[in-house]
Amino acid sequence: MITLNKESIVVGVDVHKYSHTAVALNAWGQEKGKLDFSNDSLPEYAAWLRSLGEKPDIVVALEDVNCYGVHLVEELRGDGWNIRYVPAILTERERKQSTKRQKSDYTDAKRVGKVMLTKYEETLPAKESMANEEELQTARQLDLLLMERRDLVREKTVLKNQLHGLLHQYYGDHYTDQFKKTFHRDSIAFYEKDLAQEAGNKRILAVSIARRLKRLTLLEGQIVAISKEVAEIGDLSPAVKALSENIHGCGMVTAATVMAELTTIKRFHTQDKLASYAGVAPTERSSGRKVKLHTNPFGNRRFNKALHVIALSQIACKGDERGGVYYQKKLKEGKTKLWALRCLKRQIVKKVFQVLKQVG
Repeated sequence: MITLNKESIVVGVDVHKYSHTAVALNAWGQEKGKLDFSNDSLPEYAAWLRSLGEKPDIVVALEDVNCYGVHLVEELRGDGWNIRYVPAILTERERKQSTKRQKSDYTDAKRVGKVMLTKYEETLPAKESMANEEELQTARQLDLLLMERRDLVREKTVLKNQLHGLLHQYYGDHYTDQFKKTFHRDSIAFYEKDLAQEAGNKRILAVSIARRLKRLTLLEGQIVAISKEVAEIGDLSPAVKALSENIHGCGMVTAATVMAELTTIKRFHTQDKLASYAGVAPTERSSGRKVKLHTNPFGNRRFNKALHVIALSQIACKGDERGGVYYQKKLKEGKTKLWALRCLKRQIVKKVFQVLKQVG
C-alpha cells in the first residue's frame, strides 16, 4: 500500500470534458507547478509528470469524475502511475472552509491536491490502477447497462403514474376492478382494444392513453432485455456469480450493481473501509463520557441502495432466517426499525467483503 512521505508529490487534477488543469504540490502543500492540457495532449501531460520527480513518489489525485476523465485515466494507467480518487464532497468542504472561496479550474485542482494531502485515508485507490483488465471491462459493461436500466425504470414509473390519472379520468373510480394488475399484458390489451373504439368527446384522451400504453410496453420490453444482458455478463464474472449465490436476497441485478460500483475488492483493505464507502458505518460524535452515533449520509449511494434491497429481502416473510433473527434482536435491544435495518446492512457488508475476498 502506497503512503505519503516527505518525498511525495501530489498532483491534483480538475477534470472537464475537453480540458483539464493540474497543480502539483509537495508534501508541505507548496506548489511545484501547474499545467493546462486537453485529451489531445495527454502525452505532454505524462512527460510533465515525469519531470516532477520519481514515479513512485507521485500521486495523481482525481475527483470521482465518471466518464469525463476516462481518456486521462487510461493514459495514466497505461503508464503505471499511482491514481487515487477524491470524493467530491471533500473538495466542496475544502472550498467552503477556505477564507478564499474563489472557484476556478486552478483553485479546484489545488483543492483536490490539498484534500489528498490532508485526508489521504478518506480517499480510495482508483479502480483502474487496482483492477485487472477483465474486472475493468466487466464493471464498465455492467455500469453502462445498469445506468440505462435505471433511466428506463424511472421513466416507467413516471409513465405509470400518468396512466393511473388518465385511466381514472376515462373509466372512473373502478378502472382497476376487473384486473389484479393494472398494467399486466392482458389488461393493457383490453385497454388498447377498448380505447380504439372511442369516437366521441373522449377521443383525444383515449388516443393519449393508448400512446402511453405503447410506450410502457416498449419500456418493459427494453428493461427485460437489459436485465438478460446483465445476467449473461454476470454469469461470466466470478465476483457477481459468487455474490448472487452466497448472499440471500442478492439477485443477479443487485450483485451486478455492487460490482459495477466496487469493480474490485482489492481497493478495500478491511471490511470497515468497505462499510465506510457504502455509508453504513455510523459516524461517532463524542465528548468526554458522552458518545453518540449518527447516520453517515455520504458514501456510495448506489452501493448503499443495493445493500438496502438485500436487507429488505432478508427480513421479508420468506427471507433469510438469520437476517430476520438479527433484525428482531436489534429491535428488542431498543433500536428503531430504521436503525436495526442499518445494523443489518452493516452485517451484509461484512458478508460481501468475505465473499469477494474468497473470490480474490
